[in-house]
Amino acid sequence: MDSPIPLWGKRSGRSVLSLGDGDGGQDRIDDRSGEGTFLTPSSPEAVFRQSYRSIVQSLALVGGDLAAAEDATQEAFAEACVRWNRISRYDNPGAWVRRVAINKLRSAHRSRVRGAAAIERMASEIETPLPPSEAEPDLNGALRRLPYKQRLSTVLFYVEGLSTIEVAEAMGISQGSVSQHLNRARTALRSHLEATP
Repeated sequence: MDSPIPLWGKRSGRSVLSLGDGDGGQDRIDDRSGEGTFLTPSSPEAVFRQSYRSIVQSLALVGGDLAAAEDATQEAFAEACVRWNRISRYDNPGAWVRRVAINKLRSAHRSRVRGAAAIERMASEIETPLPPSEAEPDLNGALRRLPYKQRLSTVLFYVEGLSTIEVAEAMGISQGSVSQHLNRARTALRSHLEATP
């Protein structure tokens, strides 16, 4: 992914040197003294720089649509800016943004499904059979075949490196449910990958 749309430029005489290397780490800034400091999640800018890429990458992997993941994440950050006085008091504002982005991605998916169903209902009565889909041998293909909650918990746990407690918080479910989804996902992925030539 290219660098995100810059929401904030130079502030307080400091200029951003980089947006990080996508490892979810914090971004280094130049404070004119020659010694770099790290942004803390004390501003929407800092939360954006620390979390944007990892949230977008995870949601893109879950939903299979980078543009939808970017839209959901940007909408979540816009809400965070509007509600910053409240969100800034949270222990982890980035977790709040992730949760909102997940919900927005889910809502957008439901809207697309409803739209597709409406188009299908309006289509002619003649049904054309779809060709059988070929099995996708790669992990991304296997991941896309998982049910949504299994796919989401797998990406958050294995790709983003969240703990089961953090995954449960992001998904709005219990830690036990996260463990069940992860177990079922591992079983399904193992079966699919073992069956792939």
